Amino acid sequence: MKTRNNRYKARKTGLFAILLSLVGLGAVGCYGPVMYGTPSADFSVKGKVTDENGRPIPDLQVILGRRYYNSNSVIYDHTYFPIDTIKTGSDGIYRMSALGEFPPENLQVDVNDIDGEAGGGQFESASVVVKDIQYKGGSGWYEGEANIEVPDIKLKKK
Repeated sequence: MKTRNNRYKARKTGLFAILLSLVGLGAVGCYGPVMYGTPSADFSVKGKVTDENGRPIPDLQVILGRRYYNSNSVIYDHTYFPIDTIKTGSDGIYRMSALGEFPPENLQVDVNDIDGEAGGGQFESASVVVKDIQYKGGSGWYEGEANIEVPDIKLKKK
């Protein structure tokens, strides 16, 4: 009985080895070289929000997002993806630093007044897009780093 079980196990192991080798050869023979990884980069964003008279506005919501134009991407079928939401400080300045996957080529900055009358009154929302961001010092999947200076945003009172 032990002899029959050993032969059965040997046949089963042999068939399994043949199957694995066929699958392995098929996968290697069908495709060219493939790179694995995710594009990434270090980037920092800095900007300032003021009212029409140039006074800084504190505690505004600032939404930073990737903006895609004419994208034929297989991964994304939308044109905008949020990266992070931050707030302006008492000086109206906002800043963020990150190591981000799929670093933005174009950065959209949306500013919203979410505190109502506090912080100097109610303000209209505004957006600005920084296009064609250039990263330096990268190689391979790491695209390098960029310091993104967003032009000052002036908000109108409601």
